[in-house]
Amino acid sequence: MDTVNINRRKITKSALIQGICFALCFFTFQLAEFTVNDKAAALIGVSSVNAVYSIGIACTAVGFLSFSLARRLFQKDSARRVFICIVGAFSIFFTVQILFVKTQLIFLISSFLLLLALGHISGCVYYNSAMLFDGKEYTGRIIGVGMGCAVVMQYVVQNLFVTDAAFLLSMVFSVAVLLYIIIKPSHDWILENPLPYSSENKTDYKTATILVSSVIIMSLIIGLIDGVVVSKHAQGELSVSSNARLFYAASLIAAGFISDINNRKYFALSTVCTMFFSTISTAFMANSATFFMGTAAMYIYSGFYVMFLTLSFIDFAPKTKAPTLWAGMGRICRSFVISFTAVPVVYIFEYFGSSSLVMGSCVLSIAVLLILLKDIISAMYAQKDTAENNDTISNENALNTYCEYYGFTPRETEVFEKLIVTENGNQEIADELFISRRVLQRHVASIYEKTGTKNRIGLYQSYWDFTSKK
Repeated sequence: MDTVNINRRKITKSALIQGICFALCFFTFQLAEFTVNDKAAALIGVSSVNAVYSIGIACTAVGFLSFSLARRLFQKDSARRVFICIVGAFSIFFTVQILFVKTQLIFLISSFLLLLALGHISGCVYYNSAMLFDGKEYTGRIIGVGMGCAVVMQYVVQNLFVTDAAFLLSMVFSVAVLLYIIIKPSHDWILENPLPYSSENKTDYKTATILVSSVIIMSLIIGLIDGVVVSKHAQGELSVSSNARLFYAASLIAAGFISDINNRKYFALSTVCTMFFSTISTAFMANSATFFMGTAAMYIYSGFYVMFLTLSFIDFAPKTKAPTLWAGMGRICRSFVISFTAVPVVYIFEYFGSSSLVMGSCVLSIAVLLILLKDIISAMYAQKDTAENNDTISNENALNTYCEYYGFTPRETEVFEKLIVTENGNQEIADELFISRRVLQRHVASIYEKTGTKNRIGLYQSYWDFTSKK
């Protein structure tokens, strides 16, 4: 069984490549968002920044939604490749516009379209990640480290290379690498037909409601702080690229490692704990002497919060009927909520002071705790996976247990059974399952990837080690 566990937890080359893709996606979005805000302050005025930020982040959510729509409109993988390349080319064009065009209207249109285009690309990256990382035990580490590195890269670009040329080069390079990984993925089924075959899945709307409600309320908490930070940054009272932002990078990495412990056992609990800790950050922001402490506390919570809304839906999406939509649902909820809070929270802070925001954060934190309390308790007292606890596995249940352990889809389970219990070749198996040979090969490749094997003999050995463990 030790061999099986190692195979399941081994970080593959394709996983590392997807982690790089995710990091670059996060990097480009953050860099674009902050640059748009800074340019808006200089070109339109400080008082307009929060409104621009609000509309821009709503455009990001629309971009995520547009990816799901595009998947329905373009059924062939060649058409999907062409369309995502067009979106990438437009994102570079709009980047040039916001950097070098001084007309307010053109700047605003270009900014909003840039964030929409990056939202569309991000939707693709989130979906690809959900499909590739399905059933993996290292998803949190890969994504957490990737996002943490993205924050550090953004910190370096904004503090050491503060020219427009450096920003443009960073965007061009990042988008180019993103598009290359997207149009030439390690598993070609991502472009054509989703695995695990979503048409056979039924979305668990109870779980979906819990996740969406939690993320919405968490986003309201972060929105109470985020709007104030954006406003004060525009006024020159603080810098969002200051050293305090490194706490964000560290928090993302820490959250990633904690999330992978015992199948997310402590993830929700740790997120709620940092959420309560963050409620004090708003009080510190009222005083310039303690502003650094306030932003540091905010960034610590932000890391766990962003990882929660990212991982929760990446884990959930492959089990739904519409994974292209659900993979980025956390970002969609976050973007829409913050777009509605970014402007009014500044007035609340100015007229009622930080105490009103602290009280609001506390009430919302308690609401999140109540929503997640059952899941937190269940995770803390849940027994280990059946495949790890049972001393013996009966022959009758061995195959199903093995397939559940590795997160096989219904169709992959059918293919796996044919591979194990028959000696038929690929064409014979494809004919029996009424699928093409190419589609069968996709399923076989996915099975090998999930089990850490390279061929049919290795798959036999993996299955034998699994069923004969003591």
